[in-house]
Amino acid sequence: MTWFRRVTLILLVSFGAGLGWRPVEASPLRQGGTTITPGVAVNGSLNDETFRQVYTFEGHTNEVISISMSRIEGNLDPYLLLTDERGTILALSDDNGSGMNAQIASKRIPADGTYVIIATRFGQEHGSTMGSYTLLLEYVGIEAGDTSIIAYGENILGRITPEEPLAFYFVRAQRGDVINISLRRTSGNLDPHLDLATPDGRILVSNDDDPLAEGTLDAGISNYTILETGIYLLVATRFGREAGDTTGSYVLSVEQTPPQELGTSPDMARLMDYGMALEGTIDDDVPERYYRFDAERGDVITVTMSVNDGNLDPLVRLTDTNFSELVMDDDSGGNKNARIAAYTLPNTGTYYLLATRAGGQGGKTAGAYTLELTGRPGVGGGQVLEIVYGATVNGLIDDQNSAEQYLFVGQQGDVIRISMERTSGDLDALITLLDGEGKQIAFDDDGGDDQNALLPEFVLPSEGMYVVIASRFDREAGTTSGAYLLTLDLIRPGGSE
Repeated sequence: MTWFRRVTLILLVSFGAGLGWRPVEASPLRQGGTTITPGVAVNGSLNDETFRQVYTFEGHTNEVISISMSRIEGNLDPYLLLTDERGTILALSDDNGSGMNAQIASKRIPADGTYVIIATRFGQEHGSTMGSYTLLLEYVGIEAGDTSIIAYGENILGRITPEEPLAFYFVRAQRGDVINISLRRTSGNLDPHLDLATPDGRILVSNDDDPLAEGTLDAGISNYTILETGIYLLVATRFGREAGDTTGSYVLSVEQTPPQELGTSPDMARLMDYGMALEGTIDDDVPERYYRFDAERGDVITVTMSVNDGNLDPLVRLTDTNFSELVMDDDSGGNKNARIAAYTLPNTGTYYLLATRAGGQGGKTAGAYTLELTGRPGVGGGQVLEIVYGATVNGLIDDQNSAEQYLFVGQQGDVIRISMERTSGDLDALITLLDGEGKQIAFDDDGGDDQNALLPEFVLPSEGMYVVIASRFDREAGTTSGAYLLTLDLIRPGGSE
């Protein structure tokens, strides 16, 4: 049976069953016992009058803990006992630590309840050693079955054996979460292997040797961006999976990268969707932050970067998937805020937003901001791109794409200006203006300087939709090519004098 079929059975039987660690809460002092907090060392001393000290803590099912008792001074021979509330001994240690120190390592808590640590000496009341000590209770992780749901920040303990070469876990994640997963060997000769998959077994990403853990065989998946909210499957296994021959125990952990740590580089760009507004900060340590979003050809977007605090002078850039700049803005949003308004995206794919400040890395302003992205499908449905008055778009004319169409809505009597300026290559620009019925009503080849095209003052004959065709001299038969900027301006609205 393949592992993803086994997962399907697990989902049918136990989907929704989860296990999560709850923080240990302080409890009132018990008779003869002092509350101890995981991760916080306590000191004490033992002698013939006081040969033991009692500590209590709240434990939860399947938590894995470690307890260490180390001598500080004297000839004390530490001795440790762990019991439940009824006094049943669950574990004990005399010399399992370094030297004569005592240690109870990786002990699983069997059930929710109060547990007792007895710090004493070898021989207890009949012993002869004495001295001071430090006692430390540590939370190691959770020992879980293969149907467990892991929460961010948990450490899960498990074991790969010949009989059980794979273990399955689930994690709930939200779109936009950036997660880091590690599978670390703790015993044996295990060569860990890690899969992140959909619940039906479709592998999204795998790793055998974590590049961030050089010199080990540990596995890790770093900075993976979740694209769809839901339940995801983690498969903890070994190199070769069922056919592998290594065995041992492991610790599996899943961490979410905090949002404030995202966006510091293109590969850490924070995911956005239309309608989202995200907050961030710009300063000398992080003078720019990256965001990314997916869009369809013809989508019309507006990006606003506004100041929340400080003297920040926002500047925002839009780039394509290759980080080629499409448009930028510094102060169009008013009050030094940045705004890219009604920009039509030329292609389907991933786009990047760079939120920064005037002067970029060399800038002097700093502060908090909100970056807002809105978007909608263009009225041309992607077949014809949309352009509005006051907008500039860029494009490329070559043998594979000899023309591009842009649609806009005008009023009768509007006086407009259309320019097409070459920015690279030897393009001989050509502008053609069509009315709503597709009839040519104006064109220009060399009205601008240096083979650029210009319709300086054209009066629209009626209200409705118009199409600007950006092309080259001789259109499909032409031989020139290059990038261009197309600008549509309203010089004077219809009806004005």
